[in-house]
Amino acid sequence: MSTHPDLPDTLVHFTGRPRGQSDEPPDFARGSAEERMVNILHSGVLRGAPDYWADAPVICFSEATEAARRVMLRDGGGKRGPYAPWGLVLDRQKLIAAGARPVLYLSREEMQQTRQLPTSLRNRRVRYDPGFSDWLHEREWRLCFEPEQTPELAITPQLVVGVIVGRQGWMPPPRHAKSADVVSDLKDQLRSVPALLESLREQMPGGSIRSLRVSVGSTRTKFAGAADRLARWYWDGGDLVPDGVFDIRDQQMRDDSLHHDQGPMFEVGWSIDVTE
Repeated sequence: MSTHPDLPDTLVHFTGRPRGQSDEPPDFARGSAEERMVNILHSGVLRGAPDYWADAPVICFSEATEAARRVMLRDGGGKRGPYAPWGLVLDRQKLIAAGARPVLYLSREEMQQTRQLPTSLRNRRVRYDPGFSDWLHEREWRLCFEPEQTPELAITPQLVVGVIVGRQGWMPPPRHAKSADVVSDLKDQLRSVPALLESLREQMPGGSIRSLRVSVGSTRTKFAGAADRLARWYWDGGDLVPDGVFDIRDQQMRDDSLHHDQGPMFEVGWSIDVTE
């Protein structure tokens, strides 16, 4: 834990920073800041993409203090206006362990001089020209990926301290999958069956399995399980107000009680005989 007032113990990943006309988000991040938050909490990962001067995927964070976050949400940090009140608050030390580091604010000349740096260093550079290109207020950090890496950071209770939302009591809405998506989910689960059988054979070299019934299922209603028990703060227009925790299990129970007649579960099962 830091004892310096300008070094917060958490960083924030806003899903709705103000954008210019030519600043288009990647395809997976289309929609509103709230919709992007819903996607993150349902997928359970933060996904990276090339950004500004980066030619390989990065995930961006802000080291803004709590006081600075209020200013960013209320007034913004430049001509583009305030940030949308949706974001993940992440543990500083866990991000450092994952490889995140502060960006390098460089002049135009320094950007040219450092073009040959290794990818992870080159993509931490941000151009800094006072009066023209000035993003110092973001106090940006980046987690940089190599082009061949999967640019994802898993949301875990150890990494994510909580979530900033735009409305008191907000919950990520459940999603109702199409039948084709449910069947695809079942197929993914069934692909793991051969590995299960192989593991059982290794554990029983001198015996046999007379019968094994395999059963898998998939619900049509999906919940944002990554959010369960995370702290929540809502923006009331002037301050970030503590608002309890996400109770996804309670949300699931309430949804089941309201939609019990929809038959949400698909299940496949059969018996397999294994002999020596």
